Amino acid sequence: MVDGDTTGSFATLVGVVEDMAGAAGSPVVRLGAAVAVLMRAVDATVGLVLHGDPDGMDVRVVRTPEVPPTDRPDASEVRVLAGEQPLIDPIQEGATEVTTAARAFGPAVWLTSPRRQATVDDWGVDQLLALPVRAGPSWVVFLLGRSGEDFTDIDLALLMSLQPAVTALAAILEPELLPEPDRRVLRLTRRESTILALLAHGHTAVRIAHLAGCSPRTVHHHLANIYAKLGVRDRLSAVNRARELALVPPGGADGPG
Repeated sequence: MVDGDTTGSFATLVGVVEDMAGAAGSPVVRLGAAVAVLMRAVDATVGLVLHGDPDGMDVRVVRTPEVPPTDRPDASEVRVLAGEQPLIDPIQEGATEVTTAARAFGPAVWLTSPRRQATVDDWGVDQLLALPVRAGPSWVVFLLGRSGEDFTDIDLALLMSLQPAVTALAAILEPELLPEPDRRVLRLTRRESTILALLAHGHTAVRIAHLAGCSPRTVHHHLANIYAKLGVRDRLSAVNRARELALVPPGGADGPG
């Protein structure tokens, strides 16, 4: 690594330590401060902290230009369906390499992937970078996102140089970050809420795709996540459960559209 790269890594690390130490609030907020420094270092606009296990993953911290991290756990927790995820699966198996979605999927596959479209729909970015903080069956990942060109080799090299220190700092906070079962709350993304409302009106997946301005494959991706979050297996159970939780208005469906 050249001197300039070393200086950049050191300055970023100092920023991570200072901002984590100066952040007021819970460990979640302190990790959010670290994510914000890393975002600036690689020109990312979205940052997430994910805790995962074989059943799925929890989004523990969200950093976006519009939504700063919050000290309220129910505002930062999102349960996401387990499934094939080339960016995350190797981390579950013990890999610690810093990489991107385009590299993990392959650039051409990522370009047309439903997961990429879901990332655009949910977070407004089309490129993701994963920085593993803890690998294995119970894993922790910092996920950074931006739009346009994929993250560069220089970006990855910078984060790889910081990875040991970031891992150590996160480990200090880790006991307080693990979610208790009764703190895992249901939270749907804006797009999932829209699709759930259309589902409650009796629309088919094809009709929902037309009304929501996305592809049927993307609708099915969101429906799978909705079913998992609601703990159901079919559309009728999803609508009934959503009405129990006041996620959609009570009453019968309007009929298929």
